[in-house]
Amino acid sequence: MIYKNFEFDLIHQNSYTSLYYNQALKLAVCVADEEYIPIDYFKSMFLSISDLIEQFPIKHLVFDKSKLKAFHQPSMEWYFAVWKPVIKTKGLTSHYKILPELDWFIQSVEAGKHEIFDKYGKNIINGITIKYVGSVDEAIEQIEAAKN
Repeated sequence: MIYKNFEFDLIHQNSYTSLYYNQALKLAVCVADEEYIPIDYFKSMFLSISDLIEQFPIKHLVFDKSKLKAFHQPSMEWYFAVWKPVIKTKGLTSHYKILPELDWFIQSVEAGKHEIFDKYGKNIINGITIKYVGSVDEAIEQIEAAKN
C-alpha cells in the first residue's frame, strides 16, 4: 500500500480490517474494509496493535473508518475507555480519524464521545492527541510538518 509516496507493509489483517505500517513515519494505518466491524473483530484488531507495537514502534495511528455504514457505541466505548489509555503507555499518543462522509455517523460519533466523557471523564484521553482528517495523506502531511 502506498500513501503519499511512502510504502506501507501489511502487518495484520482480519475479515473486517487491515493494518499497514511504515517504519520511517512510525505510522500504522488501520483500515475498516467493510461497512460494519463486529465488536470481536474490532477488539481483535486493536489488541493486535497493542501486541505489534513491541515489534513495530507505532507513534501515530490513522483509523480509516470511511467505509463504515454502521456506528457501534460499545466498540467506541471500549476503544476510548479501555484500549486508548493502555496503548498510550506504550507510546502511541497520536491518533488520526477518517470518518465516513455521512452526517448521521459524524453526529453519532460526537454523541458517543459525549456519553463516554460523561461516564469516564475527559481525563481518559489526557496525553492523547486526536485529530480528524480527510485522508491518510493529510495525516502524513501533518506528521511531517510537526517534525520540522
